Amino acid sequence: MIRQTKSGKWEVDHYFFDQEGKRRRKLRTFAKHKDAVAYEKEALAQVQKREFIAPTKETVGERAQAWFDKRFANGTYERATRIERENYVNNYIVQDLGSLPIQNLTVERIEKQATVWNERVSAMVVNRVLSTLAHIMAEAKRHGVIRDNPAKEAVRLKEESDAVTPDKVLTKVELRAVINATESGTREKIMIMLPALTGCRVGELLAARWESLDLDNGKFEIRSTMADPDKGKPVIFKKPKTQKSLRTVPLSKELIYELRLWKMKSPMSTDRDLVIVSDRLTPVRRRTVSELIRGIVSRLKIEKHMTPHSLRHTFASLLLADRVGIPEVSHLLGHKNSRITMDTYAHFTGEETDSVHNLSASILDVSTDVSTTPANAR
Repeated sequence: MIRQTKSGKWEVDHYFFDQEGKRRRKLRTFAKHKDAVAYEKEALAQVQKREFIAPTKETVGERAQAWFDKRFANGTYERATRIERENYVNNYIVQDLGSLPIQNLTVERIEKQATVWNERVSAMVVNRVLSTLAHIMAEAKRHGVIRDNPAKEAVRLKEESDAVTPDKVLTKVELRAVINATESGTREKIMIMLPALTGCRVGELLAARWESLDLDNGKFEIRSTMADPDKGKPVIFKKPKTQKSLRTVPLSKELIYELRLWKMKSPMSTDRDLVIVSDRLTPVRRRTVSELIRGIVSRLKIEKHMTPHSLRHTFASLLLADRVGIPEVSHLLGHKNSRITMDTYAHFTGEETDSVHNLSASILDVSTDVSTTPANAR
């Protein structure tokens, strides 16, 4: 129904049924009669199609918090992922957009806020915040709170290259020194050599089981990863995020030799028969690997910031420098596609050897045959 008010404006008054079947009333006022007619026509069409969105006072902050609580309540996500999303929700979305009614949030307002965020953080972080907001609003749309998802339509910022540069990886000489800084046949030696000579991620290293290592045929089947949980809670073992991460990579004879030595000395059994296990038969945490690498790099006075992931980057960069094809390196790393590999390691080209086995030998400068199986290896 359209009627003119005493002030001369035009008022549209109509009833509708919300998503729960309750009868609701909505009142809108317009300065011009034609605008009131257009609104009434659109509203009636939406009601007939059951597309009408009931007005709500729910804010962006309320919806964001509800989304986060529901999404991360069951503990299936990695601790790092939960902390990252919590940061995006609390320190960006709730802080700067939280007081706005969610039905009033527009593409223009979101893009304006993205520009403000970019003044204090990188474009990559801003785009991840926008993606989080898009997930929040997608849920609101599914629940009938909003009709459109403006966060999904908002233009993303252009990101700078995340390419790995030479200052972020070890040279062959430096990697040889890092490997040789650990004692043969020890857990520490394997924690360095396995990612450095297979390119596995730290989570894949710590989730590796002896049954996944075929030492006779020189193969490592990567089928799981380990995620650190909150303090005081047990670690989480699960499948890698993508199908491409499920892969088989070769083991060099030098690495096989060290694995056999460690297998003889390592604790006899765990629930999962883990390759990397503490003296107390418990899984080793990521921070232990980080502390090991930082300690070695510091002692060797290598002036580079090294993390467990740096060993994976070093593996890839040295292979590419040895002219191994990008598709092969991409497979070894478990990348979703070769483009990721190309963009990440664009700085590395060269002419040396062309295989994982030659890479291992050239790093360790092996002059004797170490392929002999140690006696009494179990």
